[in-house]
Amino acid sequence: MSTMASTSANGADALDLIRSAIKDASSQADPLASIQLLDDQSSPVPSVLQAAVVKIRDISLSKSSTTRLARSRDELAARLASGSPPDPDAEPAFFYNVEAVVLALQARDERPGAYLAQAATAKVASFPTLDRAAILDYLLGKRSDWAGVVKIRDLPRAAADGVSAPTSTSAEAAATAPGAQGVKRAYKVNREDVEYVKRIRSQYEVVLRTRNDALRGNIAALVGGAAVSRVAGSKVADFESFRRTFSAKVEASRKAAGKAPPPSAARAGVSAGGQVRKQRAQDPIVVLSSSPTSLLNMFNIKQFLEEGVFVPPEEARQRARGVADLVVSITSRGGSTAPGAQGVGIGRRILVVDSAEAVVRLGSSSAATPGADAWNRVIAVFTTGQMWQFKTYRWNEPRELFKNVMGVYVRWHNEPQNPNVRDWNVIELQVDRTKRHTDKQVVSHFWRQLESWTQRRKPHLIS
Repeated sequence: MSTMASTSANGADALDLIRSAIKDASSQADPLASIQLLDDQSSPVPSVLQAAVVKIRDISLSKSSTTRLARSRDELAARLASGSPPDPDAEPAFFYNVEAVVLALQARDERPGAYLAQAATAKVASFPTLDRAAILDYLLGKRSDWAGVVKIRDLPRAAADGVSAPTSTSAEAAATAPGAQGVKRAYKVNREDVEYVKRIRSQYEVVLRTRNDALRGNIAALVGGAAVSRVAGSKVADFESFRRTFSAKVEASRKAAGKAPPPSAARAGVSAGGQVRKQRAQDPIVVLSSSPTSLLNMFNIKQFLEEGVFVPPEEARQRARGVADLVVSITSRGGSTAPGAQGVGIGRRILVVDSAEAVVRLGSSSAATPGADAWNRVIAVFTTGQMWQFKTYRWNEPRELFKNVMGVYVRWHNEPQNPNVRDWNVIELQVDRTKRHTDKQVVSHFWRQLESWTQRRKPHLIS
């Protein structure tokens, strides 16, 4: 058996083979039932890490065979935009191999931390934590496309020629297979509906006049004293004669002042100005205390802030088998429908870490703005009142720290307050030991305080 980059010995595409095997799996509980993992002696093995060959139907793939799934969708998009698509044969390191894909599928139910540890131990490329769910959905057939997959038509000519397109026989077999659904008919636009919608819009749709309308010279009708412009009935004022009349005077004035720029330069300046866009701020960061006595840690913070349910830290640690995520993503307002999940009005996710080193890593990631200090994105720090927590922080003195971030002190409702926090600018959250119905009130109070603080102190983090 010869091993090709993204194709098997008979020209079948490795990624398509894996997806089709999952689609044809007889058991929904085990989508990998149609994929056989064999060692060097052709004996079945349970894990792809022990296998040498991945057999799908009658086709055998070496687990080192490269797929068309790129490791970075951003780099793939840049390559495609530049007109130089990556070649799986020439650049195998740019793509995931069969082993990495099957390992991710086998560990699909594992927590991100456990999956990353397993892949790192086996020295196998792992899916990015933020993209893992979307890639698995694509492999499992829950979505039809993924931006990190190079399409066969985009492959270099030599590589594309080696990939066989689906034959009519296989298409007919798929259509007649048990449980196969009928082909969806193409949607045909009803011209009468189109004309009816246009007529309705022209008669009733009203668009409020904006600054752009005024700059373009749209003449808006006055309806009830409000300046509005109808979509179909708006007129554009023609200032061509005015421009011709005054262009000569303007040019003469510029020449007299000795500051007349070339017309092309002026147009270029306007064009360049039109390309300026406000850069989207980075995701806000919340830092937890890594103290063993902390009531909130990386194991229970997500359920507490998103669902309004407090789980004791040791119980949450046992549920996660002692493996915590390096970064926990919290859904802000609009992302959760739970009654107590009142998110901050930031309009994006909030990243939660438990160390200063993790904050630095977020600042040095590829998605971060070059040269920006990640500590400027920190909006809250949870503390247990212990001074050693701040030794590696950017602001290691508590009073200075809580001038720049919102301090949060969490304790049991029936325990005394740590004397250290009395002089610190922190809000206090009291968690009841048994009354779980009060958790939502505590979480709502936290979100309100965080929203108010962010709007006052770091409004640039609000989208």
